[in-house]
Amino acid sequence: REAWLHNRVRRSTFARMSDEIAPRTPRLAERLTLWTGVVGTALTVVLTAWNAYTKTQIDQREASLKDLELKLKERSAGVEESRERVDRYKWVLGLFPDLTNANPQKRNFTVGLIRLALTSDEAAQLFTGLQTSADTTLRAVGTTAIASIESEPIVRLVGEMNADDATTRKRAVAELERRYAASSQAITLTLQTLSAGRLEALSPSAAINGLYFLSHTDPAAWDREQLAAGRAAADRVAARAPGAQTSAALAAFRDLLQRVRVP
Repeated sequence: REAWLHNRVRRSTFARMSDEIAPRTPRLAERLTLWTGVVGTALTVVLTAWNAYTKTQIDQREASLKDLELKLKERSAGVEESRERVDRYKWVLGLFPDLTNANPQKRNFTVGLIRLALTSDEAAQLFTGLQTSADTTLRAVGTTAIASIESEPIVRLVGEMNADDATTRKRAVAELERRYAASSQAITLTLQTLSAGRLEALSPSAAINGLYFLSHTDPAAWDREQLAAGRAAADRVAARAPGAQTSAALAAFRDLLQRVRVP
């Protein structure tokens, strides 16, 4: 009987212990699952932040490398441009002896080569410097070249008055009137387009444009030869039986000629 009671007590004690352990096991599993999820989420956040940081660093380095590459290319282009400029200057320097050649055609040809080799600003600086040379021939070359450089815009605009495009023609006339109304050279070049043998080659629009510009020039800029050429040009245009627009431009031009006073 004592053995039976002892076994009964042991079974009862074991049963109570099992009842106490049983509810704890699910709670421990739940806690482990919860902490596993928390740790996993934290690791995901950390890894995401690290990847974002790493990508930002890589992008910044790539941008820095691109900027460096661009600067190197610009510097390389600058060096190449400087080398090319030095080569042009050396070549022009080799032409200098021909600027004092006794043959005028040789000198003019050399000036033309120099103009082709240099930019407009470089050529202007060079020939302006020659105007102060102690050599009379070089001074004359410098003066002639500078006059040619300064006349280029006028020559271009006078030619554009006979362009095919109406917008180009109108822009040329407007610029001539605005910038060169007192230019004797602009007057001479425009009168030449109305000279015998050249007037026939002009379009009606070009003839009107030439007359319009001349009628808006400064009367004080005219000289005796230009006045005579202007009167002859007016008679030449009138002899072509002009239309209404040309006749109006011709009348304005004749009025300008009446206001020219030359000694």
